[in-house]
Amino acid sequence: MPGMSKNIFTVEGPSFIDTGVFFAAYNENDLMHDDAALLLISAVLGWFGKVYTSTYVVDETLTLTKSKLGGREAVRLAESLRNSKRISTIAVEGRTDAADVAFERFKEHWAVRGLSYTDCTTIALVEKMELKVVLSFDKGFRSLVPKVLGEGYRDSLPETQIELLRAGAKKLGVKLN
Repeated sequence: MPGMSKNIFTVEGPSFIDTGVFFAAYNENDLMHDDAALLLISAVLGWFGKVYTSTYVVDETLTLTKSKLGGREAVRLAESLRNSKRISTIAVEGRTDAADVAFERFKEHWAVRGLSYTDCTTIALVEKMELKVVLSFDKGFRSLVPKVLGEGYRDSLPETQIELLRAGAKKLGVKLN
């Protein structure tokens, strides 16, 4: 609408959510919990456009959650992801274009410390789907994708935005400190 100001916290989508954001959002003891919870809630509210993740990220997230927080929390997170109307999970299996690109990125970036094959599947999806932002705490992405939002997100928001997100947190079953 003319005269309406755009929310400055909206990123022109579409976007992708990485493992660390899901895990830290559901782990109240994680150092990145508040940033992650606010990123996840912002994504669910549509602030980052259409939101995606991948089967590789879901696998990695649920395995990490079960290992660190237990099976009950892993199931709760799995149900939340499975029932999400805002987050679409993209399959990266077999000999698809995305899988082929992921393999090429893995070969190209083998020396990047901490960059996993799962990360390379994310890079491939970002490229193939022309995604604009990756929600992640993984520093390895910074030079390999258009934009990364992660650490420090909470500090970038005014208190009015944080209060709005607190209401969304209750609906998602995510606690904010």
